[in-house]
Parts: sequence; structure tokens; C-alpha cells
Amino acid sequence: MQSEATLAEATLEELVSQLASSSVAFGTDNPVNAELGPALEAALADANTDSFDPTGMIVLEHTPPVIADLRDLAQDAAADTGLDTVLVRTPHVAVGISDSLTRAQVERGERAMVSEPDYVAGVHAFADAAESFSVNWPLAVAVIVVGLAAVAAVTAVSAHR
Repeated sequence: MQSEATLAEATLEELVSQLASSSVAFGTDNPVNAELGPALEAALADANTDSFDPTGMIVLEHTPPVIADLRDLAQDAAADTGLDTVLVRTPHVAVGISDSLTRAQVERGERAMVSEPDYVAGVHAFADAAESFSVNWPLAVAVIVVGLAAVAAVTAVSAHR
């Protein structure tokens, strides 16, 4: 009987092997893979991934109990394949790692991807969200309020003199 570590390594080896010949790897052999695989490959090719290419995607049928294991899987797959960005998608979770994208960009992409039940649309959502500019509105408002308060304080002190 194989240990859990050996099973995990065998799974990683299989996924890396699939990523060597395709931009998409599947954790299990499922009849929908024949249709989903080419659709995801096309989505990865068509999505705006120029700044974080080459990109690969791993599709798993089940979400593990520890979500951090998915990030580890993505990191290990990227290290073993030389991919810049690796996305891992399960029915309930989307995880990504990237050498080119910031952590904030990856997290925006993950949120956008997981909100799409359609995996192909999720790839486009990840790319669009990761590449989009986002203003941190609470921080911007706080800076404006502090600036206005400083101007008011200076004006009050000047008027008092």
C-alpha cells in the first residue's frame, strides 16, 4: 500500500506530465475532459494572459479538506514545468500562483474565477481581473479625509492668529 505522500507525488507527476504536452491537466479521468480540455486550452490561449504567460491549468473534481494544499500543488507544478502561472480549479475553489503577477492580482483573479461556474468563462474572468487596475477605495477615501482635516486644521490655526 502506498503512503499518502507517495500518492500525492504520483498525482503531481501525472499532472506535470499532462502539463508537458498541454496547457490543461486533469486530476481524474472523466468523460467531460475530452470536451472541456480543448475549451480550456482555447480560453487560456485567447484570454489576456500575455503578461503572465506561459499559463497552465489543473482541474480537480474534488476540493481537498485543506485549501492550502491546492496552492502547494500549483507551486510544485509551476516549479516542475517552468510555467509562469498555474491555476487550479475545483468545483468550489480557484487558486493561482504566478511569478509575474502580484499577490493582489492573483487574489482578484481567484475571486473572479471562482465566481464563474463555467470553467472556460472563469479563465477569462481570472485574466481580466488580474490585469485590471483596481483602486483601493477605502484607503483613497481615508487619505482624502485626512488631507481635508489637515487643511481645515491649518486654516483654523491661521484664522485664530
